[in-house]
Amino acid sequence: MNKKYGVIAGSALIVGMLFMCAKRPEPPALPVENAVESLTLTPAGFGRLNGFEKDDVLQALPALKKSCAVLGKKEKAWRGFCEKMNAAAFETADDLRAFIKREMRVFAVNEGQTGLFTGYYEPEIAGSPVKTDEYAVPVYALPDDIVKINLAAFNPKFKGEVLFGKQTGREIKPYMTRRDIETNGVPAETIAWVKETADLFILQIQGSGILIYPDGKRIGIGYAGDNGRVFTGIGGVMAKRGLLKKGVSTMAEIRQWLIDNPEQARELMRENDRYIFFKRLDSVGAVGSLGVKLTAGRSLAVDPAFVPLGSFLWLETTAPDGSALNRLVTAQDTGSAIKGAIRGDFFWGTGEQALKQAGRMKSKGTYYLLLPERYDLNGR
Repeated sequence: MNKKYGVIAGSALIVGMLFMCAKRPEPPALPVENAVESLTLTPAGFGRLNGFEKDDVLQALPALKKSCAVLGKKEKAWRGFCEKMNAAAFETADDLRAFIKREMRVFAVNEGQTGLFTGYYEPEIAGSPVKTDEYAVPVYALPDDIVKINLAAFNPKFKGEVLFGKQTGREIKPYMTRRDIETNGVPAETIAWVKETADLFILQIQGSGILIYPDGKRIGIGYAGDNGRVFTGIGGVMAKRGLLKKGVSTMAEIRQWLIDNPEQARELMRENDRYIFFKRLDSVGAVGSLGVKLTAGRSLAVDPAFVPLGSFLWLETTAPDGSALNRLVTAQDTGSAIKGAIRGDFFWGTGEQALKQAGRMKSKGTYYLLLPERYDLNGR
């Protein structure tokens, strides 16, 4: 969904940001470097995975097959594994579990370290295909005069980094700020209209969503690009100004404050220069950076500088209610705030119930990388 920021909950982070059997000799730990930190993969066994024998892994199978549809086209080891998985008939979770244990190996990521896991969701927002007195906030497509730069094409160390800007003579400069865009508009198609600037702002945080038109029609929209400006979390600004209640502040509460205080809200939201542009999707359902539809409870946003998109991961963290959230997931999305070797954003699904979970999640945890038995680590 190329989810741009992620829903971060609790007064610390939602406020701070707001708004991934045959025995054979195992290779040594494999370091992967980038400009900021390193990732080390250490061989581990399935016995290390807390709760693996209890997880209903069949629920993850649709997500795994979606990742395989991409991975199987790129790498020989994944192609062989995915062909076997797609050809098999798994009647029970134990059948799939036995297959994974036979065909894959487990690697601990940065042994002994933990990272942060947050949650996000797909919002449902009232919208209209035409402007009216009620629906007057534009949802813009990617402007005609914006330039996209894939930095990895210039240097592999910038894998996953994309910049957007505007060409001025021979230079590429940052595009207009949020304030400039809201004040002057942009040379772009308006793909829809919504009621509240706050709803558009939250839609931009999540990166995709569903617009519900007055006639009941549901339209999926997703991330098309951004203005290349630095993200600033308005939650932190609100906290400093004493605008938030002490304790836990959820995204729903912050949204309501923004709607109830439109004049202050407009200026607060403009503290965040980053602006997201959208495109219509062929169908409803959040689409991640891997290019496949996300699966509630089984898709994870990761930092692709460390964890390749499509990777199978065993996640060990904690749900908002304090219960263990240990399950098989796959890395299908990214996010501007999702940075680091052990960092993830858990996709809870669509609508209000998903928001209640996503908006409160802020947990320590880790994950293990699962790779096909024949995967060549030295070729990564």
